Amino acid sequence: RTMSTAHDADAELVAAARAYFDAWNAKDLVALRAAFADGASLRDWDVSAHGADAVVQANANIFDAVPAIAIDVLDVYACAAKRVAACEIVVALNDEAKTALKVVDVIAFDEAMKITAVRAYKG
Repeated sequence: RTMSTAHDADAELVAAARAYFDAWNAKDLVALRAAFADGASLRDWDVSAHGADAVVQANANIFDAVPAIAIDVLDVYACAAKRVAACEIVVALNDEAKTALKVVDVIAFDEAMKITAVRAYKG
């Protein structure tokens, strides 16, 4: 049985989102930079950055401030028609209080599967 084109596109989005989180958890700034389109943006409850280099620097600042931080990806919901993945994640600060933030990242991609936007919502 052959997978449909829409299913393939959804699978490609899921794979790209998971690759982003793998790079993030590895704190691999080179891989993160490669994942972003030049005009990428990042917005969450604390940070707003525009341009791939600024987005990577914002992530580097997080890694410096919270060195043990890690993301557990619970699920990724893809919409190929809009090239967007909604990612249900838990951000573990791995601090003494065992802080775990429930977050949804909405990640938008361009035609080349580069990330154009990450919008993170806590709750």
